[in-house]
Amino acid sequence: MSSRNTTQYAILGLLTVQPMSGYDLSKNLRESLNYFWAESNGQIYPNLKRLAAEGSIVPVVAHQAGKRVPQKYALAPAGRKRLKEWLAKPPKPQPPRNELLLKLFLGSSAPKGAVERHIESFKRQYEEILSALTAIATCLRKQHARSRDLKYWRLCLEHGIRLRQAQIDWCSSALRALAASPQRNRAMRSPTRR
Repeated sequence: MSSRNTTQYAILGLLTVQPMSGYDLSKNLRESLNYFWAESNGQIYPNLKRLAAEGSIVPVVAHQAGKRVPQKYALAPAGRKRLKEWLAKPPKPQPPRNELLLKLFLGSSAPKGAVERHIESFKRQYEEILSALTAIATCLRKQHARSRDLKYWRLCLEHGIRLRQAQIDWCSSALRALAASPQRNRAMRSPTRR
């Protein structure tokens, strides 16, 4: 398994919770990991095939009379071993890519009010995400109170909650700074008259 293909490790990790189909994995990625690790459906199914071919996961046979049952997969011992090896390695630094900050950095060339609109839009998005994360935290405490994974899930949620709150605070501060700066910029550009 290529160390660069982190999708496979995300799949292996989710399969430690319970056997899942491709649809289940996609749903879990959207609902639990998407706030800090995004994957497309186009990545899941090819990786399931690769993981099954190499013996890291195994198909789980499920029978329902007269119904087509989605193929579920369970973690195989080889997959659990690979996951543990990967989890023991230090995370690789991710190169930052933040289009909002790039546009802000180049903001003096932007049309009037564009940067403020971008920041306001991101602030609303961060507020929606914060609300969703808070709801997920409440739900997890109720539904998974006895899960061995709960403390790790809660730490991820706490990271997301604190990060979104900091981003909301930064947006508010940036909007205040931008609102205060036009007069100062005009004053600096105006030639002094005698």
